[in-house]
Amino acid sequence: MKANVFLKFGILLGVSFIQLSHAGPHDFDILLFAQQWAKSLCFQYNKPPNNCYLPQHNDWTVHGIWPSKINQRGPESCKQIQFRPQELSSIKSHLDSYWLSIHGPNANGFWKHEWDKHGTCSVVMPLLNTQLKYFQTGLNLNAQYNIGAMLQKGGIVPGRSYSIHNIMSTLNQGLKASPQVTCISKKGTQYIQEVRLCFNKQLKLINCKGNLSYETNCDPKKNVEYPRK
Repeated sequence: MKANVFLKFGILLGVSFIQLSHAGPHDFDILLFAQQWAKSLCFQYNKPPNNCYLPQHNDWTVHGIWPSKINQRGPESCKQIQFRPQELSSIKSHLDSYWLSIHGPNANGFWKHEWDKHGTCSVVMPLLNTQLKYFQTGLNLNAQYNIGAMLQKGGIVPGRSYSIHNIMSTLNQGLKASPQVTCISKKGTQYIQEVRLCFNKQLKLINCKGNLSYETNCDPKKNVEYPRK
């Protein structure tokens, strides 16, 4: 009897070991979609207003789509797949507007960084297995989940400051899911920086709470500035 129990236990251990051995360093559990408020980045990088490249519209822009493990960062830089900007020619005008770099009108370096670090890890998914699909999906999600419109509907508009509780509850209500919100702090003032949404591998929106190690890094004791463009 005891021998059979030990045998079954050994088989279970063996199966578990096999399953764990297949969990490679480039596996991931969720996708993190990061949108950023460009004006806040100007403060983050100490760029004066006349030297900070901002969008002509008043919408949030894309930072990236990041394959992530639950409560962990990464994986990153999974495959050696060369970034080819010519593959994005059909959507370049939209990328220039909604996936831009505050450092100047040529965002190829920014796009290359996002592709090399994050896009190459997402290619195992049919929905994201080419450069065009990866960047087009970022644009699609940016349009579908309009952070600025959600905030405005809750009375949160650029040019004022708000409690992080107010911002988080407004986004929770608009998204019907919990996001992650990040702030940057400069000279004692904190600015809203990014809103990150969590998706499963079928690109279905899910709660970030419980899947990420924190909901926000913003100080709840201080108001959060939402700077005007």
